[in-house]
Amino acid sequence: MTTPANRWRDTPDRYGLVSRLLHWLTAAQVILLFGVLLAWKGFGEHAVTLLLARIGPHGSLGAMLLVTTLLRAMWAYRQRHHRPPRPPGLGGLLARSVHLAFYALLILIPAMAILRQYSRGGHLIFYGMELMPEAEREIAWMMAPADLLHSTLAWLLLALIAGHVAMALAHRLWLKDGILARMLGNPSPQQDT
Repeated sequence: MTTPANRWRDTPDRYGLVSRLLHWLTAAQVILLFGVLLAWKGFGEHAVTLLLARIGPHGSLGAMLLVTTLLRAMWAYRQRHHRPPRPPGLGGLLARSVHLAFYALLILIPAMAILRQYSRGGHLIFYGMELMPEAEREIAWMMAPADLLHSTLAWLLLALIAGHVAMALAHRLWLKDGILARMLGNPSPQQDT
C-alpha cells in the first residue's frame, strides 16, 4: 500500500512523484526549446515566435534544463535501488543506454551553449537576471567545440526523444506490459491495456 510519505519516492512498482515531476518538467522544457527554435526557423520574427521567445528565451530555458537535469540525475542516483527494474536482456540494456545518453546530452548541450555564450564575450541572462558576466574578449578555442557540436547533439537528442516516445507507445499499445503506467504513477499493468 502506498502511503503519502512514500508517494514522493520511487518503488519497484512505479516512479514516485519527484521522478515523474522531473521527467515531465524536462519534457516540457525540451518541447518549448525546440518549439521556439523551429518557430524561429520556420516563421522568423513573427508575433507567435516573439511570444514563444518571451515565454521561453532559448538561453534561459537551456540553463533551466541544465539545472533540472542535474537535479534529476542526483535524484535518480539516490533512488537507484528503489526504482522499477529494467527489462531483462537486450531490451533492458538498450533502455539503460538510451537513458544514460539522455542524461549526457541534456547536460552537455546546455553546458556547451553556456560555454559558447561566454566565449563569444556575451553574458548569461536568465529571465532578465545576469548569472554570468561578459568575458573580456572572445575566446576562440572555447567557442569551437560548442559551435561544432551544440546543434548536432540537439538534433541527436530530438531523434532519441522520437525513439523514446515510439517505444513508450509500443509498450502501451502492443506489449501492454505496464511500463508506461510506472511513469504515469499507476503501478497496475491493467492501466496499460
